[in-house]
Amino acid sequence: MYTTTTPARIGPAVRRLIDTVTPGGQARYLRVRPEPGATVNECFSNVRAKRARDGGRMLCGWQLWEWPRVMVEAEFHAVWLSPEGEMVEITPKPHGETQVLFVPDERRRHDGTVVDNVRMALHEDQLIEHFIRVSGAIVQVAAHSGCATRHGRVWVPEEQIAPWRQVQRFLGRSIHAGLREDDPCPCGSGSHYRRCHGRELEEALA
Repeated sequence: MYTTTTPARIGPAVRRLIDTVTPGGQARYLRVRPEPGATVNECFSNVRAKRARDGGRMLCGWQLWEWPRVMVEAEFHAVWLSPEGEMVEITPKPHGETQVLFVPDERRRHDGTVVDNVRMALHEDQLIEHFIRVSGAIVQVAAHSGCATRHGRVWVPEEQIAPWRQVQRFLGRSIHAGLREDDPCPCGSGSHYRRCHGRELEEALA
């Protein structure tokens, strides 16, 4: 649907994101050194297992991502802090990234609660805004459903989450194709997105 990757540099947008999640935080690029047996997207269980084997501790913070020309995103994340104090990224990445941009947040601890990503648009555009808001709505649906977590992820009955996932995919494909709010709506109505599905979705999100 869409692919984020490690930001190539700490530009103004990434800096604003850092200051939003961890005011005054210092982000660092860490080389990805996957631990044998570590699982993609399971940083907390990976670090707990590493700590049990080799000591050290879990260091929570935010892994930073970028969807070029669309948005930047902060994901609640954990790395392993070795007994010598070295930050090590032991969790393999879904798209094979060899380095991550990580900002530690010593105030945060992982207690099993699902923490939504923090997303910031790189342009003022209703399609991008709606994608961000729908992504947040999916997490809200999960939180209010009272469903348990499985392997650190929220499990929600398909009938509750499927409509939002469908909208998210629709928006993601549209943005990826380069469409913006003043382009014809992807549904084929002939109207601009903001006057067609954009208007309908704005009402639904409200």
